[in-house]
Amino acid sequence: MARPRRKNRTHLKGPAKGETEENVPKSFVIKSGVVTKSIAQLVRDTRKIMEPNTATRLRERPNARLRDYLTIAPSLKVTHLLAFTLTDAANVHLRVARFPQGPTLTFRVNKYSLMKDLVQSSLRNVGKSPGGEYRNPPLLVMNSFQQPQNGPALPQLRLMSTMFQGLFPPIQVEKSALPTFRRVLLLSYSHQTGCISFRHFTITVRPHGVSRRVRKLLTTTGTVKVSRKQPNLSNTEDIADYLLKRAGSEASTAAGYDSMSETEASEGESDTNAVELPEDYVGRGNKKGERKAVRLIETGPRMELKLIKVVEGLVGSKKGEGETVFHEFVHKSKSEAMTMQQSHEKRRTEKEARRAEQAANVARKKAEKDKKKGKAPAADDEDQDGDEEEESDDELDVEGLSDIDPEEELQRLRESKVKFQDGGDDNEDDDFEYEDRVQHEDEDDWNEDIGAEDVSSEEEDVQQDSSASESEDEIPKPPPKKKRSSGKK
Repeated sequence: MARPRRKNRTHLKGPAKGETEENVPKSFVIKSGVVTKSIAQLVRDTRKIMEPNTATRLRERPNARLRDYLTIAPSLKVTHLLAFTLTDAANVHLRVARFPQGPTLTFRVNKYSLMKDLVQSSLRNVGKSPGGEYRNPPLLVMNSFQQPQNGPALPQLRLMSTMFQGLFPPIQVEKSALPTFRRVLLLSYSHQTGCISFRHFTITVRPHGVSRRVRKLLTTTGTVKVSRKQPNLSNTEDIADYLLKRAGSEASTAAGYDSMSETEASEGESDTNAVELPEDYVGRGNKKGERKAVRLIETGPRMELKLIKVVEGLVGSKKGEGETVFHEFVHKSKSEAMTMQQSHEKRRTEKEARRAEQAANVARKKAEKDKKKGKAPAADDEDQDGDEEEESDDELDVEGLSDIDPEEELQRLRESKVKFQDGGDDNEDDDFEYEDRVQHEDEDDWNEDIGAEDVSSEEEDVQQDSSASESEDEIPKPPPKKKRSSGKK
């Protein structure tokens, strides 16, 4: 049987109702430089998190630079860039940049887990997303990004929170429908380690007030195809043995962490995780007004980020990175910071002066070139006037006509052709000139009528001898024949 076709509802992607293309943030998630296969897969997983307002099928060229993306971003209305790089020290860095003027935040990825790694693990509350969740952006939940109560203030916390909030469109609770909230992106900051926990979840709604075993039976029966396996009742004598876990029933051998919300008592007795649905939600039996348990299933990827550097500008732009606002490992005093700032200002002024001088030189050369071009046409006009005066004295030829008589030209061509033919046959006729002349003389002698009585035999002999001698004297020697040269040498 052929595999059923799965439709991708790409026409449902895009901004939600009440939003326009201009105010929705868009992003590029790329890999820069040479990276490993796992990092390339991490890039693809991160693109899923940023959907639908990201370039999901973007393919990076091996020799592409960050400047190329900075050039194409304004035409596509891209507002953010997330670039994964691998340093020489085998450290994975994540750069988050804001278009078009910055700033740029550089994070070090201390550790990460891909989507497939979480699915293959034996942890609970981890699994694949059922599908359709990526038509809308996720809900951003940020934890512990407030300033610490004890200790100095951390200005980078505000900058990080603002940058992450700008990656996703703002939530409009009044205009948004409940089924559009399908995913959650959780960012939790730890003041002890200074790291950010990056985790991605899918929201699911389950029946409330029943045990996990009853819910298994409800979800595995029916016409809807599900990914769960049907319960094994081969070792039980009655369905009550499976539900009540009597003696001889199958023991629970599930590995991994089992949270309180996953136990039978919490779902059967506690109402802390139960809500009443204000609207119809995605799934079978999730109708308005029913009491359901809301669960979060982690789909990945999972990362641990640590802020390393913050610069004012964009990395890879023509203007440069700009001033370094924050650095994790390099700390400077106020005097050193002032000295560094003065050096930057001096360098900036020198750069602007060089640009102004270069622009002035370009303008001067262009003016000189235009001036030379302006003189050249005047000289050409004078030459043309002199030629017109000379031509006015002589007779002008009309274009398309000629003074040569066509009949005279035809006669001249015929004569030249005849001469050419005569000149070409001279060599061939010289060889047969002697034979033709002798043949004509013999024919004249034999054609004459001679009387038998007039000539005696002696006279005939004498006459023949004299005629032979005369003929010998008169007949010239034949000219030497010319050797015809063959084509082969």
